Amino acid sequence: MNKHIGFDAIVVGAGLAGSAAALVMAREGLNVALVERGQKPGSKNYFGGAIYTHAIAEVLPDFMERKPKFERPVTEAGFWFLAEDGLTKMVTQGGKLNAEPADAYTALRADFDLWWAAQAQAAGALLIPKTTVVDFIRAAGGAVVGVMTDRPEGEIYAPVVIISEGVNNLLTQKLGLIDHDLEPAHQALAFKQVISLPAKEINARFGLPDANHGVAASVLGDVSLGLPGMGFIYTNKKTISVGLGVMLDTLAEYQLRPYEVLQRYLEHPAIAPLVAGGQLLEYGGHLIPEGGWHDMPQLYTDGAMVVGDAATMVNALHWEGTNMAIISGKLAAETALEAHQQSDFSVRTLAGYEARLKEGFILKDMKQYRRFSRFLETHPEFMGTYPAFLNDALGGFFSAYGKPKRQLFTEIYQSLTGRRSLFQAAGDMLSMGRAVLGW
Repeated sequence: MNKHIGFDAIVVGAGLAGSAAALVMAREGLNVALVERGQKPGSKNYFGGAIYTHAIAEVLPDFMERKPKFERPVTEAGFWFLAEDGLTKMVTQGGKLNAEPADAYTALRADFDLWWAAQAQAAGALLIPKTTVVDFIRAAGGAVVGVMTDRPEGEIYAPVVIISEGVNNLLTQKLGLIDHDLEPAHQALAFKQVISLPAKEINARFGLPDANHGVAASVLGDVSLGLPGMGFIYTNKKTISVGLGVMLDTLAEYQLRPYEVLQRYLEHPAIAPLVAGGQLLEYGGHLIPEGGWHDMPQLYTDGAMVVGDAATMVNALHWEGTNMAIISGKLAAETALEAHQQSDFSVRTLAGYEARLKEGFILKDMKQYRRFSRFLETHPEFMGTYPAFLNDALGGFFSAYGKPKRQLFTEIYQSLTGRRSLFQAAGDMLSMGRAVLGW
């Protein structure tokens, strides 16, 4: 790389947020450098989850015509509650999930991110892979005017830089926008397996009519041994993504080995038949910022903005993160375009990024759910006690034939009060309401 290469904008990280930002700016005529430390976009991204089309459409309205690298549309979604030997499902099918295109599609990031970055390249962005940004170049007054990379003579200059570095916030710290690493109690380690099965077998096991239908399930209860954490199952075209996320401090406190926890989950009597005979294709993990509102850094400084996971934009309850990343990248790009129009890259103009975030759903939701992570820490009953109770109660309800129903409801009542008193249960529900509704 030649020294003193100049661009109109630099984006650090070719993930969902970074490629969205690069696409929006390049499409409007800016000369954009998209710097990615991986071999290629998506090579270091590892998640089992869904991509939300409302966010893609805001950036790329004709995305379906471009043949995105989706797996299956999500036509069944909901919660699975695991007890030690049972499973209760609360799921929805059809209705709003039958939209065309679907509101969400399962995806494999190694495939999707490569396609997503290619859309930015098609708009004119220059992808620079296998390159790590190690620091910033600053003007005399401290404003960011470029980045330093790990390549010889690898300085790249631009009046605005968008940071999409993910959960490892080293560059965000170098900018002075946050002064610490994220605490273990505010990070989850998500680990999963990708298991190969024939499409017909996946359809049969999950009750799906064909490969144009898919399942996205959040799994609570015995999946995480009743500790703060949540499991997931996503059906892909010819694979299943199955795994869970557990807080780092919980793993350390209870000396849990992630692979053993995952293997226990896979051997659960309700889960094992779904993956039986499948071939393990991948095993891995990644960190997720769960601190949300309380861990959010300052979002901008002179010459730079922070987007996506680097800005802790994750909603753990709704498994939202991919859509927040894409939308934040778009809004940061729009702010950069405004800065170019005004030839002003100071905080006075870049403050428009936060203003745009406040107008949409991201900061509203982040603030509303600001107590949710703390709620999970202080109420482990929702990970263990209540899923087990649901299984006992519904199992009793649907097996009480020939039994006086007064006795049935007495047993259900005793099943709850044997675990939590009515006073405790009422307090738990109130606490959950406060955490979810932002009271």
